[in-house]
Amino acid sequence: MWVKVMSVFNCDADELFKEVKNTKSLMYIGKPLVKFVQLPKHPLPELWKEGRYLLKMYILGFIPFGKQWIVISVDNDIKHIRDNGYSKLIKKWDHNIYLKDIGNNKTLYVDTIDINAGILTIFIVLFAQIFYRLRQKRWSKLINNKFNYSV
Repeated sequence: MWVKVMSVFNCDADELFKEVKNTKSLMYIGKPLVKFVQLPKHPLPELWKEGRYLLKMYILGFIPFGKQWIVISVDNDIKHIRDNGYSKLIKKWDHNIYLKDIGNNKTLYVDTIDINAGILTIFIVLFAQIFYRLRQKRWSKLINNKFNYSV
């Protein structure tokens, strides 16, 4: 099942893409709905690059939700990042972020997620609908605060 969430942000597409590639944005953008915790054997790079990364996830910051593989590919030319992730619970979490400069210092930001979690798929999709709308609100806040992650 697919989830698609789009927003137009008042910022430069190149600047936003730089922040999307910053792994600390994952931690900031997920709050407060999802807390991501790095594992010592799978440290995240400062900037996303091709690779596989294993994280622990907590819903609402304290409810364990298991470990999730994040499998990253990046296409800088078209401002696209793909996480073709999975876990024991979620067989397919194919998340794509696309950015497009639409002029006047505005950027179209699109999250698409293809999800397969067996009989739990509908529940995971409903969660993803909420999560990605919250993420885009957090992106808007981060942009309005000039990418200050401490606010």
